[in-house]
Amino acid sequence: QWLESEQESRRVSKNELLLTVLKEAANGRQQEPTLFDFAASQANTTPTLPTAIPFRFVDLFAGIGGLRLGLQRAGGTCVFTSEWDRYCQKTYKAWFGDDPQGDITKIAPEAIPDHDVLAAGFPCQPFSIAGVSKKVSLGREHGFKDAAQGTLFFHVVTIAEIKRPPVLLLENVKNLLSHDGGTTWKVIHANLRDLGYRVFHKVIDAKHFVPQHRERIFIVCFDPKIFG
Repeated sequence: QWLESEQESRRVSKNELLLTVLKEAANGRQQEPTLFDFAASQANTTPTLPTAIPFRFVDLFAGIGGLRLGLQRAGGTCVFTSEWDRYCQKTYKAWFGDDPQGDITKIAPEAIPDHDVLAAGFPCQPFSIAGVSKKVSLGREHGFKDAAQGTLFFHVVTIAEIKRPPVLLLENVKNLLSHDGGTTWKVIHANLRDLGYRVFHKVIDAKHFVPQHRERIFIVCFDPKIFG
């Protein structure tokens, strides 16, 4: 809408407008905030969300904190983070001021603080189309047979079983649903159901929010003992 209104007011073509905006941005005169404009991100540029109930969450396989951003905006407080990649750790600390713990397989579930929401973007490479193709071409196992990354989902299951958070929020690639003829998804769904959770999932394309076609599956699980 902004692009269309600016195009009309300036009476230029879309390409001319984009070139002008880029030049203005280079000269410090951008009309719209850029994606990583910190000052703009602190401004109230989006509709105010209803008052939320405060909750505590853990951020596992955190990357640089994408899930954390959303959960914090929803009223959550992060009480524990795990991310093994050292460069992601540096970025995460720069963003949030926290030093993520390392390899989740080396951390006892009992050592993780109590929390209301367990958020985990467990590794997607063993299940993604590109990741599977690469592993096959190299003669390596994929899916749950990938000893390094494919079994990390089961660490999430163990943590959920011991800590019993009311909500699980998991994220992975769309191909998780069809990997290995659908068997992978059946195993994941069964494990979450066996823990006693009600399991819901939806594939969401990030193109509705950012300029990238990026489909991901989001799995949300609720404890019926709390939510009925």
